[in-house]
Amino acid sequence: MSPIDFRTKINWHRRFRSPQGDKSEHEILRIFESDRGRIVNSPAIRRLQQKTQVFPLERNAAVRTRLTHSMEVQQVGRYIAKEILSRLKEQRLLETYGLDELTGPFESIVEMACLMHDIGNPPFGHFGEAAINDWFKQRLYPSDAVSQPLSDDRCTVRDLRLREGEERLNDLRRKVRQDLCHFEGNAQGIRLVHSLMRMNLTWAQVGCILKYTRPAWWMGDTPASHSYLMKKPGYYLSEEAYIERLRKELSLTPNGRFPLTWIMEAADDISYCVADLEDAVEKRIFSVEELYQHLYAAWGTHEKGSLFAQVVENAWEKSRSNTLSRSTEDQFFMYLRVNTLNKLVPYAASRFIDNLPLIFSGEFNHALLEDDSSFSQLLELYKHVAMRHVFSHPDVEQLELQGYRVISGLLEIYSPLLQLSVDEFSELVEHERVRRIPIESRLYQKLSTRHRLAYVEAIGKLERNSPEWPVMEYYYRCRLIQDYISGMTDLYAWDEYRKLMAVE
Repeated sequence: MSPIDFRTKINWHRRFRSPQGDKSEHEILRIFESDRGRIVNSPAIRRLQQKTQVFPLERNAAVRTRLTHSMEVQQVGRYIAKEILSRLKEQRLLETYGLDELTGPFESIVEMACLMHDIGNPPFGHFGEAAINDWFKQRLYPSDAVSQPLSDDRCTVRDLRLREGEERLNDLRRKVRQDLCHFEGNAQGIRLVHSLMRMNLTWAQVGCILKYTRPAWWMGDTPASHSYLMKKPGYYLSEEAYIERLRKELSLTPNGRFPLTWIMEAADDISYCVADLEDAVEKRIFSVEELYQHLYAAWGTHEKGSLFAQVVENAWEKSRSNTLSRSTEDQFFMYLRVNTLNKLVPYAASRFIDNLPLIFSGEFNHALLEDDSSFSQLLELYKHVAMRHVFSHPDVEQLELQGYRVISGLLEIYSPLLQLSVDEFSELVEHERVRRIPIESRLYQKLSTRHRLAYVEAIGKLERNSPEWPVMEYYYRCRLIQDYISGMTDLYAWDEYRKLMAVE
């Protein structure tokens, strides 16, 4: 039997209430259809319709949201998966690789991972992530400028429980601080699926969204052999035990990745590069003619028959030659998108198959579309033009800065909950309202039931008499605040901030 056997990776069992016994191809497909239903109908997916792709608080419905972007990634992911399976079938390798009865699940896992890939993103995208991390770094790390007497029974947000103190707890404190100050959308996606939404997806489906394999509390240098796979946090301390079990169920190495995740990642790379440019034209940041000039100038040397000529110039010429039925803008992006997909999807499929031994083992330390080829150069071209002419545009930068202020302001508003002592917060959790702390009681009431229950469940598993209890209770309390604010949509966060700051 080949060492590459996808039956060991496409694990259709679940953590809770898992189907037992051997299953036929049809029964396994039904299990993954159940995953599909759980994902499509989840509130986390619905909230993506009001989360930023590029332009925060956008009211033009033609401009992409995280939801419409994710749907496009889903289609491209399906295209790549089908291309891979078709090529393996032509090479008579489906059975060799244990895929002859798993083509349906293979496609479904990729599709649903593509749809879910952004569910952990906070309001205002990367600026929301930066706001959360900066706020916690400023308050959780020890500061010589701020000192509190250790006898103070009511801690400030720069909390005593996370200060250096009793030696045996210092490693835990450092680990917790590092974890809380490295909020990341991909790690939050894992937390949403398992701890908050309790979706009980199959191991294979969750494995496919574990994009990065570095824990958020990691403080050392990442090994060169996994520098790409570990370049960002992939999961939190709160999900450590779950990820350990996931790795065991999917036969993953400690820092390795699930094989189908490379397909999801490639689909995202292909989709957003063209989409960001199209949205910029829709927003009138530049015209389609100006975009073509930006692309032409950034490509550099222009040789006949180059990939640029086959993709970008071809789209430009076709869009100029027929403007009777559609606008030049619409036609240019239609041809640009089609040409880009027709070149990059087969190349991504080839890269997947050519590197399958390393990909299957989880050790391929690159993205599929990250090499010295002209295909990778084309993607970099789109990214370069977007970075230079879209993301640096004053209107975009102003909205991002506003988003940063909104998230920072909301964290400040809810900070009284982090100032309570363990006993005070425990009393508030038990009774929901405590008369002597009216502000904290009202803030606690505003937190969603789902997030509060996740906190209660997490601390219920801790040993209250252990020395670690105060540190871990505070960790999960901080997570509670991060969960609530990161789960907001852009518009809800904006409205909440304005209402609570009394600026309306």
